[in-house]
Amino acid sequence: MKGCFRRFGFRPADEMEMEISLKSLRWSSLYSGCALFALVVYEKVTTGEMGWAFFIFITQYLVFWIAHLVLTRKMSGGADEK
Repeated sequence: MKGCFRRFGFRPADEMEMEISLKSLRWSSLYSGCALFALVVYEKVTTGEMGWAFFIFITQYLVFWIAHLVLTRKMSGGADEK
């Protein structure tokens, strides 16, 4: 399977590419969070209800914090990071 990816030009990322990718992901997540928050506020003001945007907004950050907790424990060997 690794050979298949290399034939298409994929290769492991170096440190600089990883840093750029992580910063880009951080900015795109911030953008989508702000856009969803604005949509939630707009829906609440205009219709008085919480729609799908609220559900997506809450679950996006719920998934982030659960993944953060799991990966922190996995990387630190099960102990809380101090």
